[in-house]
Amino acid sequence: MAVELSEVDRLILDRWAEVMGLLEAHRTLQDRLDEQIQIVSDRVQRWARPLGFDVACSPRDSEIYAWRPSWYDKRKDLSRVELTVGGFSPIGFRKVDAPYPYVWVYTGNLEEFRVKEPERIALGQHFRAALGDGAREWEAHDVDDSNGPLGRYLMSYDSAHRARLLARPEALFTFCTEQFPVLFALADIIDAELQKLAR
Repeated sequence: MAVELSEVDRLILDRWAEVMGLLEAHRTLQDRLDEQIQIVSDRVQRWARPLGFDVACSPRDSEIYAWRPSWYDKRKDLSRVELTVGGFSPIGFRKVDAPYPYVWVYTGNLEEFRVKEPERIALGQHFRAALGDGAREWEAHDVDDSNGPLGRYLMSYDSAHRARLLARPEALFTFCTEQFPVLFALADIIDAELQKLAR
């Protein structure tokens, strides 16, 4: 039995060489953008260090994350909590599937420090209690108390805006340095709760 081809299928077949060229260009561009995200992350690190934070990135996840040195364990090469600016690449870039860019507090790494899920859930609840009314600003629909208890999407950034962030390293750097202070403002609360957890 013959398969019915759609108009789009026929268009792809008619322009097969061009389509293959675009696919290769797409792969090459993603590799270059990985490098560009790393360069921007290095700049964000230089900006954040005087503010008391270290920075790293995961270009494939389109995330730049920060932490206070006191949260970091050198033996495990891991921070207990990560303050993340992510999703700044358009959907379809590497692993990006977030509908909008986001700022998030991730606590999932605490599992590596033998902090059980109920304790991580309680920690997320303590964060929100400490924030009081401000906690409402951190209640994105998919926050997860065991791994990412505080988060918000930046819904004013559509796909075209996200593509422009990647096209201009200066724009991505400005975006990150505008978003991280919102996360850094949570650091004292996180510090206090981590100290309680350590007792």
